[in-house]
Amino acid sequence: MTTSPDTPALPAEGVRVAFVGKGGSGKSTIIGYLLGHLAEDGVPVAALDADEPGDEEAGSLVEWADLAPLGGPVYPAPARLALRERAKALTPPGGLLVMDTGAWVRKAGGTHFAALASVDVVVLTMAPTRMELDRAGSVLAALDHLTEVGAHCPRLVICLTMVNPSAASADETEKTLADAGYRVLSTRVPRSDARDGYGQAFGRTPRLVAGSPMDLLAAELVAVAAEDAG
Repeated sequence: MTTSPDTPALPAEGVRVAFVGKGGSGKSTIIGYLLGHLAEDGVPVAALDADEPGDEEAGSLVEWADLAPLGGPVYPAPARLALRERAKALTPPGGLLVMDTGAWVRKAGGTHFAALASVDVVVLTMAPTRMELDRAGSVLAALDHLTEVGAHCPRLVICLTMVNPSAASADETEKTLADAGYRVLSTRVPRSDARDGYGQAFGRTPRLVAGSPMDLLAAELVAVAAEDAG
């Protein structure tokens, strides 16, 4: 497949991106759609599933890929100590490896720190509420800690999810984060519980719509990933 002329070129060795956030913030759903949209744009893509869904969540990304085509291969994550090398090996040349993670837990030696050590970019997914803003502090503090101790720290971008387009909370949350120096993606993922909405997509082939939030998010993510090539 030929890459769209509007798609920025990624480095030859590819780029690794991890999605982190609380359970139910849309990580797996977003990745399921991104794989399809990226493939449509001619971007070589694969996913690594390090998620263990909780009782309130749908199945894992690997389970979804077993039920319906997602636009790229989805691999189960290895043991924590092998995660970094496995991620490197699975990264498509000139493309993206997207890593799914479980509900954020700040625990020394845990899977999340292994994931952060394995990627170039981390996307924090969060709903635009005061509670979720407070909860995000644990992720932000973990990244600050990696920087302080001189460890590998991926670039951070924040994606607002579960957004009610008619509410002002997303604008307020984005301003709070931007004022604190964090980069918030311009694309917002709306809350959608309709029969054909994002919230009901698990187990089905994602419906790829040009110009949709997921399509725009895929393009924005590639642009973020391509910044490392410069």
